Amino acid sequence: MQLTSNLLGLEGEIKEVDLPGFEEGAHIHQRNGWYYLSYGYGMPEKVAYAMSRSIHGPWEFKGILNEIAGNCETNRPCIIDFNDQTYFFYHNGALKDGGIHRRSVCVDKLFYNPDGTMKRVIMTTEGVAL
Repeated sequence: MQLTSNLLGLEGEIKEVDLPGFEEGAHIHQRNGWYYLSYGYGMPEKVAYAMSRSIHGPWEFKGILNEIAGNCETNRPCIIDFNDQTYFFYHNGALKDGGIHRRSVCVDKLFYNPDGTMKRVIMTTEGVAL
C-alpha cells in the first residue's frame, strides 16, 4: 500500500499477498524491471522469495534464497545495491553467547541468474571485504 505524502498515513486499499510459508520480515527491492519480495519462510526460518513485474503482483514464488541461520530460529532479509554490487543482509546467532534473541547482523554478496532469478546466498563467516 502506498503511504500518504507526509509518510504518516496510508493511501488506498490494503491488498493481501499469499506467499507459501510466510512467517515475517518481508522486504521488496526492484531490479531491471522485476520486483523481488523476500521474506522469512517456515520455522525455523529460511529466506524465500517471489518475483513480479508489478509491485501489485501477481507474485510468483521462486524458492529458497538462503538456509537456516545457525543457532537462530528467525531470519529476515534486506537487499541493497551499492557500488554496482548487490548485498544480502540477514542475521544469525553466531556471536559468542548468540542465539534467537542475541543476533548478529551478517552481509554477503548476492548474484542474479541471466533470467533475473536470484542465486542462492551461501552464508559465510567472513562476510564481505571492505
